[in-house]
Amino acid sequence: MTSNYSIVIYDTQAIDAYDCQNIDELLERADATRINWVTVRDVHDETELIRLFEFFGVDQFVLPDLLDEGRAKFEVEYENCLYLEYMVPYLDPEKGRLVQSGGSFILTTNALILYEHQRHGLFSRTRRRALNRQTHVLEYGPDYLLYLLIRAVIVEHFQHAFKILAAELEVLEDNVLIGRGSEQVYRTILDTREYIKPWNEPLLELEDFLEYVKDAESKFISERVAKYFTKSLQRETEQLLANYDRLRAMLKEVMELHMGNIERNTGRVNQLLTVIATVFLPITFIASIYGMNFEYMPELEKPWGYPAVLLLMAIVAGGLLFFMRKRRWF
Repeated sequence: MTSNYSIVIYDTQAIDAYDCQNIDELLERADATRINWVTVRDVHDETELIRLFEFFGVDQFVLPDLLDEGRAKFEVEYENCLYLEYMVPYLDPEKGRLVQSGGSFILTTNALILYEHQRHGLFSRTRRRALNRQTHVLEYGPDYLLYLLIRAVIVEHFQHAFKILAAELEVLEDNVLIGRGSEQVYRTILDTREYIKPWNEPLLELEDFLEYVKDAESKFISERVAKYFTKSLQRETEQLLANYDRLRAMLKEVMELHMGNIERNTGRVNQLLTVIATVFLPITFIASIYGMNFEYMPELEKPWGYPAVLLLMAIVAGGLLFFMRKRRWF
């Protein structure tokens, strides 16, 4: 079972990692003279979190936003920290669908606190690469670590999720083509629309944060690290937003295919009704004539009159059907 707390402590010379079962063990490991990457997983004990905040000099007023799983929009950084929330798509192996996985970053001058609402291990690969010294994290402060974690969220999860969504839309397109406008297919399209819809807002909020880093002089993000946010990360975010727009365009095309199926079905029904009406119109006309109560109507008293009229009706109907079939009207 994944521990509630973990901490990675590093400087330019060394990096160490520890899994901690409680806040006391974590605070014993923390080192204010080095960079501390603290991960808190689904902890709701306010007393423990307040002790953590006090150790790293974070004001307690961020605690309600931290524990609230609803998203708080990034506005500005605070006096002693920069607070940023994230929301990423995570492929749940049990459900086989993308679910929302969220949390928060708290950046100070010597620490980055990562709070995860769910234990999905979204940042385990970044942690492993840092411990194996496959990144430049030892050369920078915690602001570069924040860049790596946000980039991991974007590259590893959003891009993967959008590939999954694109594949599902292709399958849905095939189902629409063979579904012939059924109600079940329409409900599936609406479900897919709601499935895709939430992934735009986190990217837009991240874009707002990157604009803030670009325009403002943050006390927690150095100038040499800010270029990673404003160039590499912003470019990837814009690419993801473009990918999201493509997904919406694909969904729109699927909906148009479905509406085209419905229109074709309606056209076929109208065509059939038109053929029926065309065939029965002259028959109805003949029947209405011979249904009039006049005494001296032709063939009224002839023994062959009734079958002759029926034969006439059959000839007229058959002739019309032959004519319309030859013209490929149905």
